[in-house]
Amino acid sequence: VPEQTFRLNGEQVTVDIGDDVRLLWVLRDVLGVTGPKYGCGINVCKACTSHLNGRAVNPCAIPVGELTPTDEVTTIEGLADTVSADLHPMQQAWIDQDVAQCGYCQPGQIMAAVAVVRRAAEEGREVTDADLDGIRNICRCGTYVRIREAIRAGAENM
Repeated sequence: VPEQTFRLNGEQVTVDIGDDVRLLWVLRDVLGVTGPKYGCGINVCKACTSHLNGRAVNPCAIPVGELTPTDEVTTIEGLADTVSADLHPMQQAWIDQDVAQCGYCQPGQIMAAVAVVRRAAEEGREVTDADLDGIRNICRCGTYVRIREAIRAGAENM
């Protein structure tokens, strides 16, 4: 069985697993990192959204064999560590705006939001309605209005 090595939330990890196993299953079933949720497994619902080298990705669609030892995977569990705080500003905004109902999709929503805000900041501009419209994470509870408010609030503190 091949070894797969990559960075996860700031730590180097190595797992003995086939190249074609999806990263989501490695995170959840092998490494016990359960923030990224399984929703569809086909890169549609975005419940598993995490970051790969700072960009939003869906681990359900990434064969672990595609990762290299220098690739950095960040899940909701490691997000606060990226700002050296107890909570990332986007996580705090989620609490302040009382976003979650069932909460299932929220880790992926937050990770998608952080990536969108970072991209806008890198481009030297504010987050726009078009940016928010581009987030395709599904929320079955329908808290989209509060999600949008939280992203704008979190963006002010990032």
